Amino acid sequence: MAGKDRVVLVISHTHWDREWYESFQSFRYRLVKAIDRLIEVLQENADYGCFNLDGQVVVLEDYLEIRPEMRPVLQRLVKSGKIGIGPWYVQTDEFLSDGEALIRNLLLGAQLAEEFGEVQRLAYLPDTFGHNSQMPQIARQFGISSSLIWRGVSGDDWPWEFIWKGADGSCLYTYRLPERQGYCNMAFTPEGKPIDSAFFIGSATEFMKNSLTGLVVLMDGCDHVQPDGSILPLIDFLAGAEDSLSCRQVLFNDLSEELERRIPLCEGIEVLRGELRGVNTSRRGYFNFILPNVLSSRCNNKRENFDTLNWLESYAEPLASLAWLNGKKYPSGFLREAWKLLLQNLAHDSIGGCSIDEVHLDMSRRYSHSVEIARNVAFDSLAALCSVTPEGSNGSFVVFNSSQYSRDEIEIHLDLPAMVIGNPPRRPVMIDEKGEEVEFQISSMNEVVKALNYLGKSAPIEKVVSVKFYIKSKIEGLSFKRFYISPSEMPVSHSHSGTDNSLRLENEHMSVNVLPDGTIEVLNRVTGEKLFTNLFEDGGDCGDGYVYSKPLFDTLVTSSGCLKAIEVIENGPLEKAIRLRYSLPVPAGLSENGRKRSYDRKEMPIQCVLKLIKTNGVLEIETEIENNCENHRVQVNFWSERPGKALFYKTPFDIVKAAKDEISRFNPNWIEDEPVARPNNGLFGEIESIDNFKGFAVSARGINEFEGSVHGLRLTLFRAVGHIASPYPLSNMKRPAGPKIETPGAQMKGRLFFNYSVFFIDSLEEALKKSSLYLKKPLALAFTGRLPEAPLTVDSSTTEITAMKKSESRESFILRLANLSTEKDRVEIRLREGLFRKAFLCTANEKRSGEVPIENGVVCIACGPKKVVTLELEVNGRLTLSDWQE
Repeated sequence: MAGKDRVVLVISHTHWDREWYESFQSFRYRLVKAIDRLIEVLQENADYGCFNLDGQVVVLEDYLEIRPEMRPVLQRLVKSGKIGIGPWYVQTDEFLSDGEALIRNLLLGAQLAEEFGEVQRLAYLPDTFGHNSQMPQIARQFGISSSLIWRGVSGDDWPWEFIWKGADGSCLYTYRLPERQGYCNMAFTPEGKPIDSAFFIGSATEFMKNSLTGLVVLMDGCDHVQPDGSILPLIDFLAGAEDSLSCRQVLFNDLSEELERRIPLCEGIEVLRGELRGVNTSRRGYFNFILPNVLSSRCNNKRENFDTLNWLESYAEPLASLAWLNGKKYPSGFLREAWKLLLQNLAHDSIGGCSIDEVHLDMSRRYSHSVEIARNVAFDSLAALCSVTPEGSNGSFVVFNSSQYSRDEIEIHLDLPAMVIGNPPRRPVMIDEKGEEVEFQISSMNEVVKALNYLGKSAPIEKVVSVKFYIKSKIEGLSFKRFYISPSEMPVSHSHSGTDNSLRLENEHMSVNVLPDGTIEVLNRVTGEKLFTNLFEDGGDCGDGYVYSKPLFDTLVTSSGCLKAIEVIENGPLEKAIRLRYSLPVPAGLSENGRKRSYDRKEMPIQCVLKLIKTNGVLEIETEIENNCENHRVQVNFWSERPGKALFYKTPFDIVKAAKDEISRFNPNWIEDEPVARPNNGLFGEIESIDNFKGFAVSARGINEFEGSVHGLRLTLFRAVGHIASPYPLSNMKRPAGPKIETPGAQMKGRLFFNYSVFFIDSLEEALKKSSLYLKKPLALAFTGRLPEAPLTVDSSTTEITAMKKSESRESFILRLANLSTEKDRVEIRLREGLFRKAFLCTANEKRSGEVPIENGVVCIACGPKKVVTLELEVNGRLTLSDWQE
């Protein structure tokens, strides 16, 4: 492309990691100085065109907490086009967020940005460690048609511009930053020197060679920098020296407009599909690493992340929205705060586990606060729905099934009034709403004194009996069921007092045997298939928060032959569990500058509880590891008798499938190995082939990294490392990715807990159902006065419910659905009579796109392959408590 249509766009910016090698408060101290300086520059220098605040609105929140008086000044600067903000709330990780968190990130970012002025409509992802397959669809639903990335795509012969096609077919006009220095390419030279006119013009000329559209993007900024105006004379110099080029300072929206104008007119534009997780293949490559093992750093934060997302998405918001339909005020302020705390933790250097210890302690506190809010919202909402009072029907309790699927057996933790059990404790009798006695099993029971806020008293301190129950009773998806209990004359009998004390777990679906070497054999009693697990592997790790690196001379320790004891711990009619105790002699650390593992060894105890419920074809596993060693990695293996040829894994709004025998490409410009580690949002597995979804699956609670091999799958339970960036020679990277700051907390010493399950599958539908029932346990509440009725039911095959909430701005109920299949799925939503008057399809930012009919109380949606669909149900009228009584 010749002439003045060849343009150099200069993006002046700062990349602001809220926390990383310093704590949030230390970086905020610098942030306030940086924005103070930005305001000075923009007010004093009329020639300074504009500045981009890293695409994340949270930095404005952080600044205004210290400088609240500057809000009007910032509003004027944003509205006048001097400062660009949004579209994100925070610069997030794309694989450790789930799909709903990515939507809330953009939703909250847009809401806050609109308080100041125009929102920047560019999917700005400059430092993300790879990109998920549904980002194009998510961005498009927020009116974003273009993106700017750095990591994940590379190659000397590849142009900067391409079309990024997501899993559902949605596309983004995308510009990738040159490998050389990425979003810092005009902050300094590769040697760290200040840029001058020769470097500026030379870079623009060189980069133009890879542009198909005549567009070059130069990034005037880097990590935590302040604006200084030194770029302005260089822009003027280029404009005067090169007649064939125009050059100007721009906001993200200006770049987006250029991409939208130029790329559709360009012949031969490349289309890249799905995930973008490629490593550097360019001779220009410096440090645009993918850093795949952030998936397994700081395992405690990963589990906290899962728990917080689950509490918000499966309990707090659904129950709050149902209570709102019942006439209760929607707790939008509390939920907004809980989401903010969670999203702040999803910043890529935070949830990535590659920051200093103080950062990850702060994250745990944020997660704790977010869960505390979500729990209060959930129980308070359920209490309102059930008309809970201290003087209520003390012998009744209500169960809420948070999964969209029905279940035949209910596992709950419940606080019962102490008088129900009696003194001395007596075994209760349980009946359902029909007055029929229900079979149940008591797993544990303890008398405690608790504060039960949902009772609404001045001092809701109650003596209760905390009980873990298994109840044999069917409950439909997203519905409620009520039970009544009263003491009998029989003494309490716990589940471990049964007569069958064999070490074999068995039900109609599967049998589980402990083999002599300590591994577990799982038999599918219907098909005769077998799979195996509980082979733990411990190997050295001379890597860091970013990457796993195998020592040059590694020592591998496995659990084979290390089984020390087996015992039955649950033995009732509905559930049985056994505990296995292993002890592995693990090298204490590294030696010889990280090249080998030490000769000194320490015992690493592993306790593994295997649990099988009578009606369930899922083997649940609870693993506890006492870690006293350093610089190592622990994985657990899964393999089948007849290994499949493909694997699958869940990512935000998608199920990705891949052949297990994918061949790594030769890379003459190697700086990093191609990633072996793969992400998972709670579900992955091995299948016969890409086209045959038969095999086995693993569902995990916040254990986000796994690997495929010829023989099976390996789930990475944790990595223990001691630095943000390793001081040792790395086997899989040319150089470390960050500062070599010690992080003793990342060694993960102490007791570590992991929960996962394994099961056989014949279809994607079966995998989704079993995973949902495992991850979304029912919630129960006592002191209830009535049984609520659910406002709707959802019938689908491969479409998941990802959100149930009140609309952000209207008196409506929002239901979000995601079809994870490559085939169309028919979804039927049956509505309670008289509750809703209209239904609308919406984008993810809740803008209506069209009305859908309600016919005989049913809304039918043909959910396209990999499509995310948001349905808005307009309320006919808020109900009263009597309307909710069955």
